[in-house]
Amino acid sequence: MTIGIIQARMGSSRLPGKVLRMMGNKSILGHLVDRLRPSQKLDRIVVATTTNPEDQAIADFCAQAGIACCQGSDWDVLDRFYQAALQCNAKAEDTIVRICCDNPLHSWKVVDEVIELFEKWGVDYCSNSNHEPHFLEDGFDVEVTSFQALTIAHQQATLLSEREHVMPFIKNSGLFRLGWKKTNPHYLFKFSVDTTEDFEMAQTIMERLQHIPDFSIDEVTELIRREPDLLRINAASTINSGYHKSLREDKKVK
Repeated sequence: MTIGIIQARMGSSRLPGKVLRMMGNKSILGHLVDRLRPSQKLDRIVVATTTNPEDQAIADFCAQAGIACCQGSDWDVLDRFYQAALQCNAKAEDTIVRICCDNPLHSWKVVDEVIELFEKWGVDYCSNSNHEPHFLEDGFDVEVTSFQALTIAHQQATLLSEREHVMPFIKNSGLFRLGWKKTNPHYLFKFSVDTTEDFEMAQTIMERLQHIPDFSIDEVTELIRREPDLLRINAASTINSGYHKSLREDKKVK
């Protein structure tokens, strides 16, 4: 079984409430879920949010939309993922796919390609992104691991950065076989939504590509090749700023 887990919360420091912010006729979360539904590789999709009062709005949205939802720790996102996988009755050999809710442009095609690489290579972890500086496809990030590896990380990860960002222990402990490959070698952009400017960027791309409902990373890359001035919209935004902040303030929490 392959379980896609979308992490989502309302408490963004830079753009509060962003996951349910409307982009056209759907929220960011609504766009993301609908763009993942056609996946040929995901057997289940579950939203992992928190038990914080403000995140009840996410749970309510999921209930109304018929999307599975698990509520857990605010800061310990690794535990939140582990509990969400358990709620789906995950077994050691099952596959866990991490997707962040701030990626409304995401595509099931990218997700399926990374899962296929994970299966083909027989690794414990595979991604098209989140490995600086050479492997970054921000806005189309996919991280794939086994539930067995996630369980070991859940048991052994002790640093705040490892708990807060789910996969660093698996990537950095030396215990696991890793694989990376970009799905489009020309993609070099920052299209996740962290700021008002990022939101405007994503909304602009979605409007430009509305004639291609199932657009993916290749169409986005081609759009920017044709209209490079679009990148001025969120030129000040930086990739993985939250993770780098966690590293600067890291400490043992377990």
